[in-house]
Amino acid sequence: MDKGGNDYFESHLLKVASRGFDWKEKVVGFLHDASEDCDVTVEDVLRMLDAEISKVVENPEENWWEEWMEDIDVYPCEVTHSITDEEREELKNALNLLNHHTASSREEYIAHISENRLALRVKMHDLENNMDLTRIPQPTAKDFARVERYRREYEFLTNALHNCVSG
Repeated sequence: MDKGGNDYFESHLLKVASRGFDWKEKVVGFLHDASEDCDVTVEDVLRMLDAEISKVVENPEENWWEEWMEDIDVYPCEVTHSITDEEREELKNALNLLNHHTASSREEYIAHISENRLALRVKMHDLENNMDLTRIPQPTAKDFARVERYRREYEFLTNALHNCVSG
């Protein structure tokens, strides 16, 4: 459940992933909180992802489709492939950066994210969703203060993205 008592997958992860521009942003959007909020490492998360992709790629005729599509049917794809080592490293780097436990402060966390385009874009999608107070039936002063911090971080990341595109 999220802070508003809504299903966390539907109210947060699905919305963050749906804002993704490409498959990498969508995958990282779905997985961005896993190692931060659960007792798993980024490597554990990527192993689970590898297992799911292998199931799809190696068993195209099995009856996995209906079960799998219950959660991701809003993301149809024409091609499924095994993740290359380079793609896996890119996902791993972004997921590590998106775990705030890996930084000594919130400022350092946001600064590191701003240096990685994939992590930056997913964090912006994450902040967009987190700033939506309509998810919380009766927002408190603490909720408004958190949203104000998110707005400052979003502005910082927007500037970083603009500089990345311009430079």
